[in-house]
Amino acid sequence: MKFLTSLRGERLLAELKASGDLSTPRSRKVVEKLIALKGEAIPIVFEGLGSADKRETMAFVEVLTALADARNLPALLEGLANSNPRTVAAVAWALSSAKTFPASQLLEALKNPDVSSAALLDVIGAHKTRIPLRELLAAAYNQDSGDKAALFKIIGDIADPASIPDLLARLEGKDVSVRTHLMEILSRFGTPEVQQALCAQLKDSSRLIRQAALGALLKTPALPSIDAVAPLLADPDIEVTNRAIELMIRARHPTTVKHLVPILKNESEYARRAAVEVLNEVGDANSIKHLLEAIKDSDWWVRSRAADALGKIGGPRVVDAVLVLVRDPDKDIRRTAIEILNLTKDERAVEYLLQATRDTDWWVSERAVDALAEIGTHRALPRLIEMLKGPPRSVPSAIRALAKLGDAKVIEALLPQLARPEKEIRVEAMAALAKLTDDKSADTIRTRIKSVQELSTDQTVSLAASKALDALEARFSTSQVAANKKAEQMVVAARTMLIENADVHELVRANEAAPQRLDISTLTPGEILDGRYKYIESSARARSARCCSWRTPSSMSG
Repeated sequence: MKFLTSLRGERLLAELKASGDLSTPRSRKVVEKLIALKGEAIPIVFEGLGSADKRETMAFVEVLTALADARNLPALLEGLANSNPRTVAAVAWALSSAKTFPASQLLEALKNPDVSSAALLDVIGAHKTRIPLRELLAAAYNQDSGDKAALFKIIGDIADPASIPDLLARLEGKDVSVRTHLMEILSRFGTPEVQQALCAQLKDSSRLIRQAALGALLKTPALPSIDAVAPLLADPDIEVTNRAIELMIRARHPTTVKHLVPILKNESEYARRAAVEVLNEVGDANSIKHLLEAIKDSDWWVRSRAADALGKIGGPRVVDAVLVLVRDPDKDIRRTAIEILNLTKDERAVEYLLQATRDTDWWVSERAVDALAEIGTHRALPRLIEMLKGPPRSVPSAIRALAKLGDAKVIEALLPQLARPEKEIRVEAMAALAKLTDDKSADTIRTRIKSVQELSTDQTVSLAASKALDALEARFSTSQVAANKKAEQMVVAARTMLIENADVHELVRANEAAPQRLDISTLTPGEILDGRYKYIESSARARSARCCSWRTPSSMSG
């Protein structure tokens, strides 16, 4: 029987090759004969596909499509395991076109390692609406990563709101990759139940699950709550943290600042930076005030770390908010605001800081002075000089700022401070004068500081005077002044010689490049040349003397 089928197949293949265009009656008759053979035609077609041209291939695909039913499907699927790529492609084409077999049977072929998974998945994709979602989900679990991803893409294509219960039911499984694919699909549905399920995944021990859950939530509508998201600002995984930052900024939830308080108290600098990044986008004066109020009763190091993060990382929005808080009635809020401005060094803060130097709270006043010095603005000089006549407690900080911002013009204002009874003021004044003194006032300042040293019985003041005098000596002693002038002259000379030296270097390079000429008659026996050659007198000296240009003389030995 097989022999007769084989003979019939060879005859039909020969007829098909000779039949011409597929639309001719002769070609149509051959196709109908092959279809009439039913299952017996399948191996005949597989054999013919190996050497078929385009016209013949289309005829064979038509035959296979017509034969694709429940009975012939196993035999057709074997074609997807064929070693000939043409056969695999033709079978996949035929199976994708046919609708006369149970599509769920395609999933069984996924278990056959010899079947081309790429071709089979294309066929499954063509019949995705004919396969129940649950069966596709069950099949996906047993595939490798590539085939699993392809199956979940198919699942995503057919999933609809009615599929949500089936998808959620599998979200608590053990397979991490399956759960990440499920979350990607669920992200298309922003229902409360989906958001709640995704938020539950944020507590998972797997960073991949947390990343996937945050990524899915970023695609859903606004979150009703950020309780589960905020703690991830302190997550050890940087990708999780970045996605949590993005989600909280996008959410702009009214309770955002409340959730940032524990993050700003976190020991991790990265966590605190994450909280400030959120504040940079959603913070305003009211929210940042709420935050500062929440931490003002914490330990000093908590307040300090929070202020440090806000000052170093805070953007324009944070700075604008803090500027307003410099005038807040609560002195603790003002103190923290000033600490933040000390770190920002923002020019916009100058006017606010100048006003803050008049604050009734000594801490705010002194730290405002420090902030002005850090910014480096000379607009602060008149106010700083004015402060020298104010309450003694703030004078030392004003003197330190003057030492940083001023010049010899403020010496006249500083000199009276040497006679103040307060030890700290005299110490700061001497240090500032030693730094700001110029040539004209050096002798006067030296005399005044020596007087302070001689009259003082306080060891701290005497030591400060000694340091100031040493600093003046280093700057204005006769030998040092001479050395400084000489150094300046050398700098000027060096600049002048730059061009001249360039010409000299050119001459030297030209001289080095030219062949060296040597007059042998001037040499004496035993003379060493170039540290390498020794001249030896020989009977050929007279002859050698006539050689006036040479590089490696034969009359030398190394």
